[in-house]
Amino acid sequence: METLALKIEGMSCASCASSIEKSISKINGVLSCSVNYATEKGYFELDNESLVETIQTEIINLGYSFQEGNESSKDANGKDENLRKFLISIILSIALFIFAMWPLMNWPDQRTNWFIQLILATPVWLWIGSRFQKSALNFFLTGKSNMNTLIGIGTTAAFVYSSFITIFHELSVNLGLTQKVHFEAVGFIISFVFLGQYFEEKAKKKTKEALNSLFKLSSKKAFVKRGDDFIEVDISKVQVNDTIRVKPGEKFPVDGKITKGESNIDEAMITGEPIPVSKKIGDSLFAGTINGESVIEYNATKVGGDTFLSQIVKFVETAQSSKPQIQRYADKISSVFTPAVLVISVITFIMWFFFGPEPVWGNAISNFIAVLVIACPCALGLATPTAVVVATGRASLKGLLIGGGEVIEKAQNIDAIIFDKTGTLTEGRPSVIDYICTINHDKVLFDVASIEQFSEHPLSKAILNFYQQESDRPLDEPDLFEVIKGKGLVADLNDDEFVIGNMSLMKDHKLDVPSALSSQHIGSTVYVAKNKEVIALFVIGDQIKKQALDSISKIKDMGIQTWMITGDNEAVAQDVANELGIDHFMANVLPLDKSTAVESLQKKGLKVAMVGDGINDAPALSKADLSLAMGTGTDVAINAADVTIVHGDISKALDFIILSTKTMKVIKENLFLSMIYNTLLIPIAAGVLYLFGGPLMPPVLASVAMALSSISVVSNSLRIRKFI
Repeated sequence: METLALKIEGMSCASCASSIEKSISKINGVLSCSVNYATEKGYFELDNESLVETIQTEIINLGYSFQEGNESSKDANGKDENLRKFLISIILSIALFIFAMWPLMNWPDQRTNWFIQLILATPVWLWIGSRFQKSALNFFLTGKSNMNTLIGIGTTAAFVYSSFITIFHELSVNLGLTQKVHFEAVGFIISFVFLGQYFEEKAKKKTKEALNSLFKLSSKKAFVKRGDDFIEVDISKVQVNDTIRVKPGEKFPVDGKITKGESNIDEAMITGEPIPVSKKIGDSLFAGTINGESVIEYNATKVGGDTFLSQIVKFVETAQSSKPQIQRYADKISSVFTPAVLVISVITFIMWFFFGPEPVWGNAISNFIAVLVIACPCALGLATPTAVVVATGRASLKGLLIGGGEVIEKAQNIDAIIFDKTGTLTEGRPSVIDYICTINHDKVLFDVASIEQFSEHPLSKAILNFYQQESDRPLDEPDLFEVIKGKGLVADLNDDEFVIGNMSLMKDHKLDVPSALSSQHIGSTVYVAKNKEVIALFVIGDQIKKQALDSISKIKDMGIQTWMITGDNEAVAQDVANELGIDHFMANVLPLDKSTAVESLQKKGLKVAMVGDGINDAPALSKADLSLAMGTGTDVAINAADVTIVHGDISKALDFIILSTKTMKVIKENLFLSMIYNTLLIPIAAGVLYLFGGPLMPPVLASVAMALSSISVVSNSLRIRKFI
């Protein structure tokens, strides 16, 4: 299967995206097709590569163009073009206003005045507004319509009518046509449409700034070792196993592992973690992260599209192209909206022409144009995709990779969250969770670490890590060191005799443990005896993550049940659940039974989210209504999940629920704004208020209202950037 991604230019509303999807989907060999109006991107899955040219040709035949490469510069060009055309158009329109209304109305005489207006309006209608006129012509030739069709037909009707009574004045009088021209309406409608599109493009660009930020993280050059020297090369020439040097403050160009040096690495742009991470020889580095205070040399392990940063960019792009169900409804409505509006506008014209007051031609033409212009469904087409683009982009910068717009929808109304214990709520590796010493706390810890550094046992490594977090003082070396298999070790250090191990080892050496050495924590206990006196103990277990307690508390405050599931015994599960305040727990659960546990809650009518990290969590993640995987976990779990939490921070699960809930609220607000706009203003544009003694809506005011509706929807979506 081949995939194709194209930037499609020339779309003016959701109807355009819908018509492209319909046409491309009919091509044999096209497996799936998704076109996003907000991002101007099309994604296609194909049987084979030979279909690429066919799809590109079909897009051109439909009246659009496609581009490849850096999109940011093209966005800027499009925005500038809209502004340039608006400025030219508005200058000519102001001149038209001066001749049509004030202060040169009917100057030097009415016929001459109208010819001057015709000359001023012609470049606006024919050149500035050419895209609208082409769309109107295409509609009459093929029957395919979009937002531009409405503008094109409306301005063409006004221009042709005004030109006719200007050029064929006597004939128009004989035909009974209203002697009023609408050249200024043509100018201002086209001007305000371009002004609206300028601000719309500007706002849409902000919705994509998160993705653009990810693009900017990529380096263009790298210092690579060639022979005995490091030389600067283009990033495309870096290969796996190349040795790369990165100076303080510079970005790492590709993924790799440190071979020389230590430094604090700023990974905030990928993980969302604000505190730099200390890394040393053997640790992994990721493209786009920033080196701290020291020079680092490292071996490239992943380059080009295989780097972690590239994978994130692809993930976000794909997510932004997917559509939630609510957007599919909006797209269907907007795709039938344009032809429906054309019918309404014709009915409006007929009603005013046959049943309206004098001047019938003037009123019929004016209201016909007003309906066409005001009914543009572009706000409806932007309501959902702009919110999805902002939400997925913002999430990616905060260390959350969301699988698509439909995932945001799935996160609504969650009743219960099941957390896997190991690796999700806990660190997933042994660490010291309690240390009690009856004499000289720091000195005993130093002596024990000096001995344990020579053991490969996981409990010894946990004690050594605990010491290294407390102190950087260089350790001593024991004079004697002996491992007692399954029990611990004995050692001599600085003329002191140590016995370190479990209770069985203490009994073997006839050592009594004093009552003061007792811990409430559950885990593996290591006792320390010095010169035949037990003086300390370490409890080693799976450390609970720092953010877990606060996150669980906030999730419960949202009215969501919290569950924990684990293969550990009941005592351990009870201890963790009590410490975190989790509502319910399930212990001694086998991997496949985790999926059954999810299903049992679903059968009770609960909408269930699952958070896990291991291979054994994958079935449960697939079964859950919403699944979140720790990015520190296995690939299987990540692939089975809807959301990946890049750095394994459990608090991000809460962030995602908050973000998705508020994003759906914004989408509904947007849909309400766009629907209420069309529902209220189409009848007003058709002249309903006139029946009750109210005013008619001028076409110019209709164009202003249409532009404001799109800007209001996009601006509302931008609020999502502040939610997390």
